[in-house]
Amino acid sequence: MRSVLPRRVPRHPRFRSGRVGLAVRLVALAAVGTMALAACTTSTPPTVTVTQHADGSQVTAPSLSTSPGAPTSSSTGGSATPTSSSATDAIRVTATPAFGSSDVGPNDPISVMAFHAQLKSMTMSGSDGSVVNGQMGDGNNSWSNTDKLKYGVKYTISGEAVGTDGTSQPIDGTITTVKPASTMAAYIQIPNDSTVGIAAPIVVTFAGTVTNRAAAEKELHVTINGGQQIEGSWGWMQDEDIQGKGVKQSRVHFRPKDFWPAKAKVHVEADLYGVNYGTGWGRENLTRDFNIGPKIIVKTDIEKHRLYVIQDDQVIKNYPVSYGKPASVDAGRTTVSGVHVITEKFEVKSMCNPKYGYCGIKEPWAVRINNNGEFIHANPETEKLGLLGKANITHGCVNMSVADAKDFYNLAYYGIPVDVEGTGVKMSYSDYIWDWGVDYNMWKSFSAL
Repeated sequence: MRSVLPRRVPRHPRFRSGRVGLAVRLVALAAVGTMALAACTTSTPPTVTVTQHADGSQVTAPSLSTSPGAPTSSSTGGSATPTSSSATDAIRVTATPAFGSSDVGPNDPISVMAFHAQLKSMTMSGSDGSVVNGQMGDGNNSWSNTDKLKYGVKYTISGEAVGTDGTSQPIDGTITTVKPASTMAAYIQIPNDSTVGIAAPIVVTFAGTVTNRAAAEKELHVTINGGQQIEGSWGWMQDEDIQGKGVKQSRVHFRPKDFWPAKAKVHVEADLYGVNYGTGWGRENLTRDFNIGPKIIVKTDIEKHRLYVIQDDQVIKNYPVSYGKPASVDAGRTTVSGVHVITEKFEVKSMCNPKYGYCGIKEPWAVRINNNGEFIHANPETEKLGLLGKANITHGCVNMSVADAKDFYNLAYYGIPVDVEGTGVKMSYSDYIWDWGVDYNMWKSFSAL
């Protein structure tokens, strides 16, 4: 029996979003020749969606001195300092984003680069009392932060650039991070320390829509067994009003290339604090640690009316069942083909399908395998008719005897795959965990990266 009133979940998209951005120009300070050059600043305020790279910065090239070796005033301090006789030897410093920038994203990288100089004593501190760690690049001519920033904080970056000719230039500038009016929550569906089946996807659901999907996805990381990489990909679903409250939500799934390795330990990091979603800002970082169970796969034999539970390539259960009617008789009552995934189970489930004239039918030991209303459950009426193991007559669900259904219910848990083949009707986007319904190359095309 099939129930057609499942909870709402999103369909798979056919599209991806791209990156959006506007460059933030940089400041350059230089002091050479007989003329003091003021710091060059951008005329356009920086945006917070993308940070400008150092190689695209504006820098001020120093003038040639009319009297090589003559003293000049520093552009940062005003004291007389010796300068190089060549413009190409003068100290130049750039910052990304430009010093003085406001509304900087907490995830935007901060960097300082010196030309013809090495950086010394670089520090970054926040108005909230925080200290931001950073690291020097090769040759000590660049510095970048390694800690992420916080919302609504003014940060001061200080240090010194020491030129190849022994001259020095102080570095002192500020940037201020954005202070959003509100932030967007996100959720991971698998609880900490739980055990799931080898086909369980990782699902991250956002409280609203995400238009800058690439920015969010690049902050999602999955490893197994203490840090090992696993080949897999994130795929974005179509935005939908999942809860039926008039608010569309974005959702992204992760699946490995193949099923999870049996008994693996999975670690998920969703570093979403400070991410600019395009429609809002990330609220917090999320982590999950969960376990993969043994290698259990449920397989069907439509023609023989059997359901098999296979563990480590050995059949451990062999149940007589009844599947949905053949597609040639009624495609609306056919059990769809594809890799289903166990998502829920109920000791008693009320089934409703007005198209076929029933509603409020309570069936025991129901295990949901698809969001189009398909369950594996007991059906005492089918059992009484003696049709289990002999004919396919259901409305799309898999009918079992009461005893067998209870036995299957007790071994079933979230994420176990149920492979249905040969029914003539394929799974569709509406089937929620559609992740295994396409080959891996197509699945990767649903990524935003």
